[in-house]
Amino acid sequence: MDLQERIRRYRETAFKAVDYTVGFLQPDGGYIWDGYVPNAFHKQAYSWILAGRIQEGHRLMDWAGRNRLQPDGRLKDYLGDVYKQTWFALSAQRLGRYELSYPVMKYLLSLQAPCGGFPRYEKEDVVRAVASGFVGIAALSFGNLEVAKQAAQSCVDTLDQQAVEDRFYCHMTRDGKVVTEKDHPKALFIDMTQPKQIYYELGVPMWLLCKLHQVTGEASSLDAAKRFFEFHLACREDSFSHVGSGKSALAAAIYYGITDDQRALDAACRFCDFCVETQLPHGSWIDLPKEPDELLYYVDHAACFTVWLLEIALTLESKEAISPACVR
Repeated sequence: MDLQERIRRYRETAFKAVDYTVGFLQPDGGYIWDGYVPNAFHKQAYSWILAGRIQEGHRLMDWAGRNRLQPDGRLKDYLGDVYKQTWFALSAQRLGRYELSYPVMKYLLSLQAPCGGFPRYEKEDVVRAVASGFVGIAALSFGNLEVAKQAAQSCVDTLDQQAVEDRFYCHMTRDGKVVTEKDHPKALFIDMTQPKQIYYELGVPMWLLCKLHQVTGEASSLDAAKRFFEFHLACREDSFSHVGSGKSALAAAIYYGITDDQRALDAACRFCDFCVETQLPHGSWIDLPKEPDELLYYVDHAACFTVWLLEIALTLESKEAISPACVR
């Protein structure tokens, strides 16, 4: 199967997932209903925008502005979740809803630690690779290059301090020291000897570093992105074909676009092929028995995988000068 046909399948798979998630949009534009969690609407608009469902995205943003955005920039019921609120800021920014994106981003920037990184949750006393990388990506979209560079450096510092073979520790102290079991018994890490890991802890920093290279042209950012990629490739065989691999796959697609590294193209396609092959009849995905058989997981995966499938399709089409494979 040639690349253009694969991209066509990626888009069709994503459109099916969008049909599934749009089906839960409430009459008032909200994404909360009886029995459903109140903090799972942060990815929806982003995924709908990419699929051309602009009206639905604006309806959700209208509702969020009326009902969820608080004066200090926090989103109601998100309990200081930096990662989720970064999703919302990116969604609003992409849709041009600056009256929503800027307050949320201002709140997020207030949480930056002295080392340049960001915590996963507001009240944590450690920063985490995925949060630092994601806020850094958002900072770039707001034109805040300095914060993006600081966040990227914190991710590189995390990689530099890895001292245990076959592990990637994800947390640092606020002043920039990697956290291991010596510091905390529940230190978070990727176990490179085991499958089904939190691969996005490697993927999001790589994504940020690739984007930073595109902005600045600095070789150091691309070199650091390559180091994260090589570390990722050394993980188990599912490192680019797991529910936690989407961010890494997009990073790989961007890296391929810059470097022509065929391993990166293969990595990006591996995740997208995984999505095509494992999509459920209703349009979503779940990782049983690891994940509960609950609506939250289906809705979340459908929104998330839509973003990776369509962003990767766009990236590869641009790289290969391929006309859009499927127009809806």
